[in-house]
Amino acid sequence: MAILKHNSLFSKLLFFFFSIIFISCKEKVDCNNDGQISNTFSFPRESNYLPQKGNLYFFEKNSENKDFFKVVDLRHANIIDGKLNIFFNDIPDHLNVKYNYKIVLDDSLVFEIMNMQMKVDTMGRTMGGWAITCRLMSFEVNGKKYNANEGTLDFPFNSAKKIK
Repeated sequence: MAILKHNSLFSKLLFFFFSIIFISCKEKVDCNNDGQISNTFSFPRESNYLPQKGNLYFFEKNSENKDFFKVVDLRHANIIDGKLNIFFNDIPDHLNVKYNYKIVLDDSLVFEIMNMQMKVDTMGRTMGGWAITCRLMSFEVNGKKYNANEGTLDFPFNSAKKIK
């Protein structure tokens, strides 16, 4: 009888030990710091408009887009497969949910990108378990909310504010 009690206690301790190890080894994901968003701006072509100049401004998230801390210039724009693609110079590999962004094209069209919402998501199974990442769920452009399509900033080109 004493041996059975000893084995039962040993089994419980072993289970507790492995549970602690498993829980502590789980990857911690902070979407506010780890969330990365594609830096590609691609729009369904709605006209033959091709911007000649433009800027992408970076703002701290809670700054109300008053003072930007970084600006990059338009490198080029093209139309491929019915989509208007806009590329900027020296842009980071990924945009980050910690910031707000403003695109200004030809001093006349403005896209203010704000309130990006991320959530922890699993991408698929790997050898070590599930691949855990952050996924863009929604964002606002010029005050209108959009749901993210596969974690990208897809929004209609005609959502631009005209300033001229």
